[in-house]
Amino acid sequence: MEFPSVRSAVTADARTPESPSPVRAWVITILLLVFMLINFADKAVLGLAAKPITHDFGLSASEYGLLSSAFYFLFSISAIVVGFVSNRVRAKWVLLVMAVIWALAQLPVLGVASFGVLMACRVVLGAAEGPANPVAMHAASKWFPNEKRSLPSAVLNMGSAIGVTLGAPLLTAIIVAYGWRWAFFSLFAVGMAWVLVWAVAGKEGTVAGTASVHAPQAPPTETPEAAGTLEAAGAAGAAKPRVAYRRILLSGTWLGGFFAGFAAYWALALLTAWIPDYLETGLGYSVSATGTLVILPWAALAVFNLSQGAVTEWLMRRGVSSRRARGVLGGVAVLVSGVAMVLFPIVGDRPLQLALLTIAFSLGGIFFAIALTVNAEISPTRQRGAVLSISIGLITTAGLLAPYLTGQVIDAVGSATRGYTVAFAIAGALSIAGGLLAVILVRPERDARRLGLPGRGGGAGAAAGGHRGMRDDTRPPGS
Repeated sequence: MEFPSVRSAVTADARTPESPSPVRAWVITILLLVFMLINFADKAVLGLAAKPITHDFGLSASEYGLLSSAFYFLFSISAIVVGFVSNRVRAKWVLLVMAVIWALAQLPVLGVASFGVLMACRVVLGAAEGPANPVAMHAASKWFPNEKRSLPSAVLNMGSAIGVTLGAPLLTAIIVAYGWRWAFFSLFAVGMAWVLVWAVAGKEGTVAGTASVHAPQAPPTETPEAAGTLEAAGAAGAAKPRVAYRRILLSGTWLGGFFAGFAAYWALALLTAWIPDYLETGLGYSVSATGTLVILPWAALAVFNLSQGAVTEWLMRRGVSSRRARGVLGGVAVLVSGVAMVLFPIVGDRPLQLALLTIAFSLGGIFFAIALTVNAEISPTRQRGAVLSISIGLITTAGLLAPYLTGQVIDAVGSATRGYTVAFAIAGALSIAGGLLAVILVRPERDARRLGLPGRGGGAGAAAGGHRGMRDDTRPPGS
């Protein structure tokens, strides 16, 4: 895609990026989906192996919770640091290095692993996986304009669901047949296979304004000719001064996205670390049954993520504001998941309990794609990678707290069943509060204008010159 005014301003040998092929764009998206699939399988394997690991090392609930939280010790810091790196280094190489580290971090447990070695491996793995989501989103966004990003964003977020849906039964079978260490080795093999494919097939996108450090910059220009499109906004964004990160991070859109995302990630951390054990210890299912039942929330998350992307794009094509199509939709989803979280441990009917558990740990997960998309709307293109990584880095601090504090609650209460009930009530309250704040605060069109980013956000009606989205976002909060 070309900047509208670049031709007359750059030298003859400076070439403007060509429009990316839609087929190539989706090939890259599928490769990034597999990348995210491996990412979440790496996370989930510890929870699936919780029983044998706890038995081998004689761990209490608090100690196992600490081991689960170790994954997040450097997760957020790494996400932020690598986010800034992604502004200057091609996403292809950042992703390649990350995947190599993931694979190598699985190998030490094959030896005479101690609790300390396992914890160190989880810390290294978390540091390498922390930037995965924002960098993958950043890489994918280089292949799609803003109005077409909701679906690929949702597809990438399906990686978590598909990773566990496919991986949980396989990893459980390996754990039962060969021991938990061989489950870790299988993830090493899969990770290295992806590295080889990505090294050959991975490419950098060329949508204007997204790879500014690798392409000619546009000179100062007037308002973009095609207002509301990413190509035109990229030309204006490249000419504008950088926006202070403080202003972006204190906007209502960013704060609402953070609170809802934090609550949703708290639930995700519990799903990864504790739900396999809860299904066995709290509900009395067998190991094999647990390996199957744990799929339910992840499979539902895949469906919800794909549906969210399609519904959001449909709404925005019809002129619905980003505030409503993304902020309100996502906030309500997080709120509903919180209500289900509070209810499922206390209902007596087993099918209803599993249905509520599935909703509690899946529906709110659609907000991860939404949070990144609305944050991209309020970020200058040259700062987007850093903003997305800061967002993910802070949201995922929930993963550092949730597993360990849940273990502390279980030990303090003295009963695993009652301890789980209290821990899930805390998670539910966080989701209810976070969902409400997202509904009230997430207003990307308004905040983009306040930050001096014309043409960002809005649905198709706004892009065509209408003011429906702008009118929605100038109303008082809660309207």
